[in-house]
Amino acid sequence: MKPVLVKTVKVFRLVFLIVGLAAAGLLMGEQSMTHQRNIEVKKALLEKENASLAMDIRSLERKITLLRTDPGTIERVAKSKLGMVRRGETVYIFTRRNQFIGPTISSEGLSQTDNEP
Repeated sequence: MKPVLVKTVKVFRLVFLIVGLAAAGLLMGEQSMTHQRNIEVKKALLEKENASLAMDIRSLERKITLLRTDPGTIERVAKSKLGMVRRGETVYIFTRRNQFIGPTISSEGLSQTDNEP
């Protein structure tokens, strides 16, 4: 072979090797296209979760405001969560079969009554 041709082939091989290594780096390294795609997918999922959590926060802030300012909400929570009753109200407790199971509880205190519906 001619020396110029041999030198051209060596340069061509070197350029081909460099281009091949650069392409492999793009496809497999930390800065690879697949890695970037995975990061974008994770980012989209986190943004969706963030939006959902922001909605939850707004809902909880509305509930807090109602619990601090709305008498009806305060009364409803006091009755359902704390078992409180207004003065003069009577609470009847029924089993799943709608059978009366005990004495009534009212704001005046516990009163003994018959165990009848």
